[in-house]
Amino acid sequence: MRFLFLRFIPAIAFFGVSCFPLSRGLGAQEVTLTLEQALDRAKQQAPVILSAKGRIEEARGRLAGALVRFRDNPLVEFDAGPRFTPAGRIADAELGFSQNFELGGRRNARIAAAESGIARETATSEDVTRRLLRDVATAFLRALWAEKRLELLRSSEQLASAFSATAQKRYDAGDIPVLELNLAKSSAVRARSEVRSATADLTEALGDLRVFLGMGPEQPLAVRGDLRDQSPHDLEALLAAAPERPDLKVLATEMGEAEADVRLGAGFKWPEVGVGGKYSRDEGNNIVQGGLKITLPLFSKGQELQATGNARATRLRTELESAKRTVRSEVRTAFEIEAFRRETVNELEKAALPGLEENDTLARRSYEEGEIGLPELIFIRREILETKMSYANSLLEAALAGLEVEFRAGVLR
Repeated sequence: MRFLFLRFIPAIAFFGVSCFPLSRGLGAQEVTLTLEQALDRAKQQAPVILSAKGRIEEARGRLAGALVRFRDNPLVEFDAGPRFTPAGRIADAELGFSQNFELGGRRNARIAAAESGIARETATSEDVTRRLLRDVATAFLRALWAEKRLELLRSSEQLASAFSATAQKRYDAGDIPVLELNLAKSSAVRARSEVRSATADLTEALGDLRVFLGMGPEQPLAVRGDLRDQSPHDLEALLAAAPERPDLKVLATEMGEAEADVRLGAGFKWPEVGVGGKYSRDEGNNIVQGGLKITLPLFSKGQELQATGNARATRLRTELESAKRTVRSEVRTAFEIEAFRRETVNELEKAALPGLEENDTLARRSYEEGEIGLPELIFIRREILETKMSYANSLLEAALAGLEVEFRAGVLR
């Protein structure tokens, strides 16, 4: 099953496709991104992801060291000099060669630890990617929401300004009292302040998105998408995918490292063996000798590695088992929250939105015909605007809830 919580399509209804530029750079080509494009761009060039991938290569370097056949390099020793005797001076020399060998599977333990280290850094990179993609998607969705909110508030501000200008003319003509004039002016001021606040929200969201994507401040940016489109989620499929979540893999690979340390410590119970040979020349005589060196593990037997490795493995095993249970609970909770958010959106779409435009038209017509006063008109229009804003907020909450479901299940990657 392919998980994708937003499919962007051309929209024709209340919350359709939106596109808002972050800035108008001189000579710079504007970048317009859908959510999928933003996520792909983050995977390719986000600084934190590139850094996490670099750590994988560092871990590979440690494996290269562990794969070396002998941990110690061969030792070559050479001594030479004259010997002074009553009969005269004699040249003596000595040349020796030795090589140490590890026993007890220590090399294999080091290789296993290095391989677990690579797996840990790989899983860590995947988890960094998962968390960054949530941040990118969150900033993207908030940008869509802020842009649509700004559209609503700009439309409201234009009408409020028009009502304020009309109220001024009617006041000058003596048709309305100063109370209605002041009310119209305060409504226009309030609408303008809300537009500025919405503009700040949009700037913040797009600024966050720019940072997450590693974009420069001079690059114009626009977003395009629809908050309403969301593919349904299958709870059983999500629960089946959850055990493969990257942060769980990190714990499992760290446990593998700890177990490898235990094996390495156990290997120190075995002696180290060194073999070598020596050639020397003594008083004109050639001497060839072979040697064997054994280091007896009487005192240092890898106790520290075994003790810390066992304790670490036990702790990580407990954390992993607990985390697996927690993940299932997280997925179920996120799934239920999304369902409630979707119900809110559906309720507003069915019961609240259909009559808003008609109510707006009727209210203005009633005001023009003198059936209602300006306070009633402003109240009705404020109710209409707040309903639309509530719908926008519900769309954002539902989209973020869907994003959280995929994040908790570990399928956002």
